[in-house]
Amino acid sequence: MKKKLLFLFLFGFLTFSGAFAQSSLKVTGAIKDAANGEALIGVSVAIKGTTTGVQSDIAGKYAIDARPGATLVFTYIGYLPFEATIPAVAKPVVNVQLIVSKQQLAEVTVLGTYGNNKRVDNVLSTNVIVSGDQTADKPNASVLDALQGRVPGLSILSGSGEPGSLPSIRLHGLGSLNSGTDPLYIIDGIEVTANALLTLNPDDIKETNVLTDAASLSIYGSKAANGVIVITTKQGSFNQASSITFSSQYGTSSLATNTYFNDFLTADQWKAFEVGAGLISQSQLNGILSSLPVQNANTQWYKYFYKSDVPMYQENIDISGGGGKTSYYVSGGYLNQEGIAYGSQYDRYTLRSNVTSNVNSMLQVGMNLGLEYDQRQFNAQTGAYLEGGLGELIAPIYSPYGPDGQRLTVIPGTGGLLDPKFLAGENPSVTENVQLDPTAYLSFTPIKGLTLKTQGGIDASDQTLSQLSLPSYDVNAGDGNVEDALTRDVSKTFTNTIEYKFSLADLNHFDVLGGQEYQDETTIAFDGYGSGLSDPRLILLGNAPDKVSIGSSEYDYAFESYFGRVEYDYDNKYYAEGSIRSDESSRFGADHREGTFWSGGVSWEAKKENFMKNVSWIDKLTLKANTGTSGNSELGGAGNGEAQDYSSLALVSGTNFYNGVGGYAITQPGDANLTWEQQQITTIGIDASFLDRIRLNASWYVRTTSNMLLGVPVPFTSGFASINENTGALQNKGFNIGLEGDAWKDQAHGGYLTFFVNAEVTHNKITALFDGRQDYPQPDFLQAWVVGQPVNFYLPLYAGVNKQTGAPEWYLPGPNPSIPNRNPNEVTSNYNQTALQQNSGIGQYAPFTGGFGFRAGYKGVSIETLFNFDLGKHLLSNDGYFYQNPSIFTGYNVTRNVLNYWKKPGDNAEFPDIQNYPLQQFDSSLLENASFMRLKDLNISYALPAPITGPDKVLKKVSVFIEGRNLFTVTNYFGPDPEADTNLVYGAYPNTKQYTVGVKATF
Repeated sequence: MKKKLLFLFLFGFLTFSGAFAQSSLKVTGAIKDAANGEALIGVSVAIKGTTTGVQSDIAGKYAIDARPGATLVFTYIGYLPFEATIPAVAKPVVNVQLIVSKQQLAEVTVLGTYGNNKRVDNVLSTNVIVSGDQTADKPNASVLDALQGRVPGLSILSGSGEPGSLPSIRLHGLGSLNSGTDPLYIIDGIEVTANALLTLNPDDIKETNVLTDAASLSIYGSKAANGVIVITTKQGSFNQASSITFSSQYGTSSLATNTYFNDFLTADQWKAFEVGAGLISQSQLNGILSSLPVQNANTQWYKYFYKSDVPMYQENIDISGGGGKTSYYVSGGYLNQEGIAYGSQYDRYTLRSNVTSNVNSMLQVGMNLGLEYDQRQFNAQTGAYLEGGLGELIAPIYSPYGPDGQRLTVIPGTGGLLDPKFLAGENPSVTENVQLDPTAYLSFTPIKGLTLKTQGGIDASDQTLSQLSLPSYDVNAGDGNVEDALTRDVSKTFTNTIEYKFSLADLNHFDVLGGQEYQDETTIAFDGYGSGLSDPRLILLGNAPDKVSIGSSEYDYAFESYFGRVEYDYDNKYYAEGSIRSDESSRFGADHREGTFWSGGVSWEAKKENFMKNVSWIDKLTLKANTGTSGNSELGGAGNGEAQDYSSLALVSGTNFYNGVGGYAITQPGDANLTWEQQQITTIGIDASFLDRIRLNASWYVRTTSNMLLGVPVPFTSGFASINENTGALQNKGFNIGLEGDAWKDQAHGGYLTFFVNAEVTHNKITALFDGRQDYPQPDFLQAWVVGQPVNFYLPLYAGVNKQTGAPEWYLPGPNPSIPNRNPNEVTSNYNQTALQQNSGIGQYAPFTGGFGFRAGYKGVSIETLFNFDLGKHLLSNDGYFYQNPSIFTGYNVTRNVLNYWKKPGDNAEFPDIQNYPLQQFDSSLLENASFMRLKDLNISYALPAPITGPDKVLKKVSVFIEGRNLFTVTNYFGPDPEADTNLVYGAYPNTKQYTVGVKATF
C-alpha cells in the first residue's frame, strides 16, 4: 500500500512538474519589418487571453515565458497585428515579420489626454489613428493636408495652393450654421490653435488620433462639438542607445491642372470672335494691333502670372534614446517652399525637445518643448485682380514682353496693368511668426493603480506684419507708405487628474478618473500706418512724416472645468463607459456660464464568446454603441474677437471728436441670456476582421445641434441688423466606413498588396429656425436656410435661351421663394436679381467624401497611392461672370464656350443673343458641380537591404523615396480648382502639384 501511495505521489509530482515546466518555457525570437528586414524596437508581445506581455529590444529581439500551444499576439503602431502559436519543442523560437499598416482602423481607442492616455483594444469608440509615417516627408507644410482622405468622416479641403495656407476641415458634416466648425486641436495634451499645427514639423509626429464619437468627445465638453484631433509627438525610449535620423527632400511645384487656363481663346480666335460678334470693328481692331510694340502676340497669361517648377526643400534631423531613468527626443527642421505666384513663399524653422524621466518608482516627470519660427509671404493679387487672380481675362493680343524679349514694368495696351513680379518687389509684405508650445507634467503613483497627475502647457505666438509700398512704386508717385502690426496670442492650460484602476475577482476591471482643468487665452494687437515715404532707404514707420493711423485691441476669455469618467469591463468582453463634464465660460452671462455634458456607451467583443471561437473565418467582431453631448462657444468662428469673447455683453466704443468732445457709440447690444450651443451625437459601430485579410470599421451616427448661436435679424430702427440668440436646430445623419483588404501577403520576402477605402455619406438638414420661421433667405450670402432642407444656394434660376428669340429666360419664383419653381411655363426675360431670387434646392457641401488607394511592397521596394474625392459639392463661379460676359467686360478674353451664343431662330445655344443681351447674369448658370477626384499622394520608396544596413552597423536604416502630390484631377468643374470650400469663388490661388525626391537615414 505504501509503495502504491509512493508511486502515486511520484507520478503526481512528475506530472505537476511537467505541467509547470510546460507553462514556463522561455520563448525567444526576433521581430522585423517585412518590407526591409529591419529590426523593430518596442513591439508589444503578449500572450493571448492574458495580461502577460513584453516588448522587443533595440535589436528587435524578445523573450517571454509561455506554454506550448499558447498564442502570441504581436502589435506595433503603424503595423498590422500578427498572431503566432508557440510550437511544442524544448526551446521554442518564434520569429516574426510585421507588415506596415499605414492606418489603424479603430484597433485601439484613445480616450483623450486625460488620465494615463491609455489605449484599450476594442473598447467603445470608432476613432481612427493615423501613424506618423503617413504624415511625414510630405511636400506640404501642414499635417492636416496629409490627413486628407485617410480618415472616414473627416473632410479636409485645401482651397488654396499658396504655401503656408491652412485647409478647411469638417468632421461628420456641418455642425453649425453660424458658429465655428473647426475641431479642437491638441498637441501633447494642450489645446492649440490651427496656427500651431501649421508650424508643427510633421516629422516630429508619432501619431494623430481623430476622435469622432461621444465615448471619446464628451469628456472634452464644451470644446468637442466638432470633433477632436489629438497629436502625439515622438519620444525617446528608456534603455535605448542613441540614434540619429536625418532626412533631406527636394522638389518642385507647378499648377495642379491647366485645363481651365487652356480653354481661353487664342489671339486669332479672340480677334475673330470680337469682330464676328460685332463687339468691335475690323478697323478698330487694326488700330489697336498697330499700336502694340509686339505684333502677332499670342499670350497665355497663366504662364506669365504663375511660375512653374518652383523649388521646395526640407531638411530634418532628430536624436533619440534614453538610459535607465531618462529618455529624450531632440529634433530640428527647415522647410522652404516657394509659391507659383510672385511674392508667395513660406519658410519654417523648427526645434523640439521631449524629455521624460523616472525620478523613482513612484514619480515621473516630463517636458515637451516646441519652438518654431516662420516667414509667410502671400500674393496680394489673389482675388478679383487683373494682375493676378483674374489675369487670364487679359486679351491674348497683348504682350508683357518688349521686342527684345525683356519683361516690361507696364503691360502695353492694358490701361496700365503692371508686371506681377514688379508689383511684388515694390510692395513687399512679410508676416513673421514665433510659436512656443511647452508642456510639462508630473505623474505620481503612490500605490498600485492610483495615479495623480498635474500638467500645464502654453500655446503662444507672436505674429508681426510688415507691409510696405515703396516710393519707387509708380502708382505712389514718390509717396510710399508702411504698415506694421503685432498680434500676440497666449493660451494657458492647467490640468489635474486623479485616476484609480483596480479589479474585482479578476474579471471585473474598473478605471475611475476625476479631474479639473483651467484655461485662459489673451490676444492683444496693435498696428500703425504711415505715409509720405520718399526715400527707399528710410522705410521704417518712424520715418513716415504722416502718421495716418494707429490702432489696438485686446480680447480674453477663460474656462473652468470639472470632469469625471468611469470605465468598466467584465472579462475583457463586455465594456461600459460613462463620463460627465461641467464647464464654465466667461463668454456668457453670469447666470448662464455653466454647461454640463455627458456620455454613455457599451461595447461587446462577440468573438470572445464560446459560440464564436470556432468560427474560424471571423478573426474579430466587436459591436459598440454610445451617445453623449458636447458644446460650442465659438460664435462666428474661432478668432472672431469681440463678437466671440464678449458676445453676451453690451459694448460701446469711442467715436470721433464732435465740437472738441469725444463721444461713445453702442457697438453690440448684448444678450445676458446667451449660453452654450449644444450637440448630441449617437453612434452605432462595428469593428471586424475576416480571414486574416479583411478589416472593417463601420459606424452610423446621428448628430443634432440645438440652441444654435445665431444672429437673429431685428428692425434696423434698433440700430443693429441682428442680435445673437440661442435658437434653431440642425441635424446630420451619416455612415462611415473604413475597409482594408490584403490581396497578397508574402512575409518571407516582405511582400504585400493591400487595398483600402475610407468614406462617409452624410446628409444635413435644418430642423428649426427662429421666431417660428420655416425659412430664412440670405441673398447677401446667396444662401437660404429652410426647415427640412440642407443649406442651399439662393439666387435667380436660369431657364436657358429662348430658341426663337435668343432671349435669356429665368424661372419666376412661386408664392414661397424657399420652394424652387422650375415650371417651364412660368418664365421671364426681364432680369431683376432681387425679384427673381429663390431657393435652388442645391447644397454647397458634398454628401459623399473619402479616399481610396493601395499599398504594395516586395523586398524593400514599396509603393502607396491615395486618391481623395468629394462628390456632390457645388461652387458658385464668380469667375464665370467675368469670363463669360464680353459685352459687359469689353475687350477682355473669354472661354471657348462663349462662342456658343444664339445667332438665329432655332439655335439651341448656351448663351443668348449677344447683340441684345448680356451673355451672363448673376444666376444659377454660374452654379457648378465641383465634385472631384484627385490623386492626392503617390509614394515610391526603396529601403537598402540588410547586408548594407542593420542594427549593428553605422547605417541602421537608409531609404530613398519619390513623392508626388495632387498629380492629376478628374472633375467637370470649370475653374482654376474645384477644391475651394466656400459658396462663392473668384480669382482663387489655384492648387499645386509637387514632385519630390528624398533620402532618410538612421545612424
